[in-house]
Amino acid sequence: MFNSGPRTRQFAESPLNAGVQSMRTLKIVARIAVLAIYVVFLNYTLPSIDMVTVVGTEVVRTDVSNRSFFWSSTGDSADTAGNRDIRFINTAFEDGTPRVFRNEDTGWGWPPYFKFDSGDVQADAQLSTQKRVAVRHYGWRSTLLSIYPNAVSLWEVESPEDDPVNWIGIIGYVLAALLAVMVWRLWTMFKLRVSDRLDWLRGKFRR
Repeated sequence: MFNSGPRTRQFAESPLNAGVQSMRTLKIVARIAVLAIYVVFLNYTLPSIDMVTVVGTEVVRTDVSNRSFFWSSTGDSADTAGNRDIRFINTAFEDGTPRVFRNEDTGWGWPPYFKFDSGDVQADAQLSTQKRVAVRHYGWRSTLLSIYPNAVSLWEVESPEDDPVNWIGIIGYVLAALLAVMVWRLWTMFKLRVSDRLDWLRGKFRR
């Protein structure tokens, strides 16, 4: 009888099949990378709420030249050395862990919080010193990069048990998920149309 074992094994190990497998792997890695970037982008941009106690406020001359992406572009003009005055709100969690927020306007830029009242937010923080507040913010705190989350708004809470629901963040994640699904569906439909068109062209040239 004809033995198909060696030939099948030889085909499976052919360079063409290995190339196909490599392309599939690259596509999977690319999709995971795009998804990871999207999730990181949403995590930085969408708001969170921290329950903290205000311990003080200050204005610090800060070098923003090397990390301009993490600072608002609508603040006071920086000097020639890339330094400018930044409002900070110093707070602490219930367990004593410090949490420092910057307080900058976002203006009409990104992210689209349309914040123009950083002075009022600073005044609210000063009036709430040694009081427990909820701070809505976006961004990250990194001591390595010396970056801070930006406080969008804050308000006093009546009791330590108060835990406001982050509806804006929830709605943002839902809309972002719907957008991702819509883009994926449109991309799938586009690939199918292109594939059908190429098949039609191949059939036409073979005649």
